[in-house]
Amino acid sequence: MESYSTLISSYGMSSAEASAAMGILGVFAGMAVTIMIIALVIWILLVIAQWKIFTKAGEKGWKALIPIYNLYIYCKIIGISFWKWFVALLVLSLVGSLAAKVVWLSIIASIASFVVSIILAVLMARNAAKAFGKGTGFAVGLFFLPNIFQLILGFGSAEYKGVPSKD
Repeated sequence: MESYSTLISSYGMSSAEASAAMGILGVFAGMAVTIMIIALVIWILLVIAQWKIFTKAGEKGWKALIPIYNLYIYCKIIGISFWKWFVALLVLSLVGSLAAKVVWLSIIASIASFVVSIILAVLMARNAAKAFGKGTGFAVGLFFLPNIFQLILGFGSAEYKGVPSKD
């Protein structure tokens, strides 16, 4: 590793310029660490909210800690077939990746994946709102601001009413 004086002479900086550059790098490093800490705190709050949602629905809270499995349990709580949607998205993804040389087929598969994902997100928001006794406005909030509304579901007074009936 080069010394401070070698860096100054190599890049033709004065020591004041080098000190300013080091100060700016320090500020950016501090900002990056602050952002990472804030993101970690938000992630922990979301995991705790999902834990509380699971326990309100009669599931064990630790299931919120396991990726993909937590989505499976959440779908079970709100009455959505996880496997049907998972297979649909998997097939569309495979078609898109296998058809990479056929541009139009790849584009169609990508658009179809996007549409299926949006439909799934709308259904999940609607079913989650119904499962916890909330209305259409709450479902809209779950769709557009899912993290905030999941915090409200987990930490709020919402009670699990059961899997919504098919309309």
